[in-house]
Amino acid sequence: MPRQKIPTAEEMARFVVELSERYATSEPLPDPLPTRGPEFERLKAAYQGWAAVQWVEDHGQRLGPDEVAALLGGARVRAGNSAEKQLWRERTLFVAPLGHHYRLPARIWQWVLRAGVAAGHFPAVVAPAAAPTSAAPAAQPYLLTLANKPSVLIDRATRGPDGWNDTTLQYREAFEDGLTLNYYEENAGADTLRQQLQTLDPRTSDVWRLLTAKALEQDRYDLFTPITIRPGELARALGLKLHPNGSVRPKDLLRCTQSLFHLERLWLTLPDAAPGDDEGSRQRVLAVMARGRSRKIEGQSVPSSWTLVLGNWAQYFPRSFAPIFRGLVELPANSATNLWTKQIGTELSYWLRETAGDLSTTRSISVQTLLQRASVMQDVLGLRENKNQNRAIERFEAALEQLKHLGLFDHWSYEIRSAAAMDLRQGKPEFFETWLVSQVELRVPEPFLRSIAELAREEKPVGSKTNRHLTAERRP
Repeated sequence: MPRQKIPTAEEMARFVVELSERYATSEPLPDPLPTRGPEFERLKAAYQGWAAVQWVEDHGQRLGPDEVAALLGGARVRAGNSAEKQLWRERTLFVAPLGHHYRLPARIWQWVLRAGVAAGHFPAVVAPAAAPTSAAPAAQPYLLTLANKPSVLIDRATRGPDGWNDTTLQYREAFEDGLTLNYYEENAGADTLRQQLQTLDPRTSDVWRLLTAKALEQDRYDLFTPITIRPGELARALGLKLHPNGSVRPKDLLRCTQSLFHLERLWLTLPDAAPGDDEGSRQRVLAVMARGRSRKIEGQSVPSSWTLVLGNWAQYFPRSFAPIFRGLVELPANSATNLWTKQIGTELSYWLRETAGDLSTTRSISVQTLLQRASVMQDVLGLRENKNQNRAIERFEAALEQLKHLGLFDHWSYEIRSAAAMDLRQGKPEFFETWLVSQVELRVPEPFLRSIAELAREEKPVGSKTNRHLTAERRP
């Protein structure tokens, strides 16, 4: 059909809610629902945008990373960020809510392309005239999370078992003198704890950020107010797919509960050792005040609720806050590219917070620094050892593309001198090292930078217990 039949406002709203929840995004709707005027037109545009996404999913051909790489020139890695035009010549586009590339059939209604671009679901290159003309796109919703040194350390440590010492069950980073995490549970043997530690996954770090965000909602400057959280609430906040009846699936309740148990087992060793002491004092990361009534899921107890409070360690460190986009937390951890996207995006948010005094919208950071901060350098070196270094580069660039679609920045590219150096060494053994030391330029939305700067101005130092070991800033 060349034209869409526009349903009622109620039908459009139901469709928008259904599709946005299915694809783990958030679509604000007017309340009450309008029947005419600008608000009705905005509702119609949202409806048509999601209808375009559904059309592509139903009629398009989903392509895998290798197929997309072949369209972009096979193993040859190109400097720069012109992939969208090149792919569109093959009638292929990246559909942001679906998180994949699709090849479109030979015949397609023009309203699909226009509506998808206007809603921000398709790249503008497929229908430039439909691209929004506003200079300042609508801000993406984000979570305000704790970003001081121990909180960031906990974030990195809970992304998976990598980086943990399998013998001591400790996690530490070389630049954090004396700050250590211990995985411990009373009356549990080392072998049992070691097995539990191996089940850590990136969802635990997502849960950690959600917990600190909830604590900050209570009172930004009093982090010791107990909070009550339910596994089902966490599952919905993580964007996990619901059961058709609208309830949280039992397996996801179990996953969120396991993440909470992981966090309960974490102890933080502070860098406050007195002369002659081997190490500083040790404190729980989270104190569990109460648990709700439990039920069995797959033979394991799942409390209906948890009442938690941050450990006393929080009073020793300067308060620092960072905005983390909800889309990063909700992004499924079901592929290597998604994992890199989550961790690179989180670290970029922390990095922007650390450089809050810089309001320039164009920022640059080296590839190597970003990979190290995102805890994926070991993956990169492993791919290189197996002669798959091009896959590492493709995955890195795909992660930056996803972050652009999520709204963390408007555009990315290799800095012009870095791009020239990469082109000069294309196909040579030294290309990989050249890529690692290259600089990536990001164009960050000015409203996002202003919000970070405002957060930095609102932060208050802690009292006299702060010392130089606890306040030293980490260098990239």
